[in-house]
Amino acid sequence: AEKAAAEKAAAEKAAAEAAWAAGAAERAAQRAAEEKEAARHAEELLAEVEAEKRAKGKKGKKKKKGGGGGAGPSQEPEDEAALATGEEAELAAALEESARLEEGRRAAEAQGPSSAAEAPAPREEEPPDDYVCSITHEVMSDPVMAADGYAYERSAIERWLATKSTSPMTGEALEHTFLSPSHMVRRQIREWQQAHPGQ
Repeated sequence: AEKAAAEKAAAEKAAAEAAWAAGAAERAAQRAAEEKEAARHAEELLAEVEAEKRAKGKKGKKKKKGGGGGAGPSQEPEDEAALATGEEAELAAALEESARLEEGRRAAEAQGPSSAAEAPAPREEEPPDDYVCSITHEVMSDPVMAADGYAYERSAIERWLATKSTSPMTGEALEHTFLSPSHMVRRQIREWQQAHPGQ
């Protein structure tokens, strides 16, 4: 019953970690797409404003050369001011949206370390199950083979066998309590640890 509960808890933890990692990747991709769209929109608005300023500059120069009418020159500055105000409002809105998206991205990054306590970072590679003791649930440093054919951390299985004569994995009675060192598993664990420093 303990084994089944532990396996169920491990499976639930693995499923939660996988869901968290998938969700984090999806959220990051969505944020990147939103930021890219906001930046593109802001660039388009800036380009439009610049193009209109250039067009107005040319138009103003032509009117100055031609002399212009009585009502025309006095009305043009009002139109330009209204147009510039509208363009500035659009540009400000686009910049606000870009700033809001950037702030959201930073807030999500700031939350990252706190949620890392709940689940490991998606980039960390979990050790193979064969390298993890089923009693301690940690990577083994002194793996030994028991009569049930499974490898365990020496100190953990010795404590187990001090009070029980059954397999921690299967629950069945062990034929003997002799433990043999598993040199091959130890070497594989060390190689894996060298390839994944800090694990």
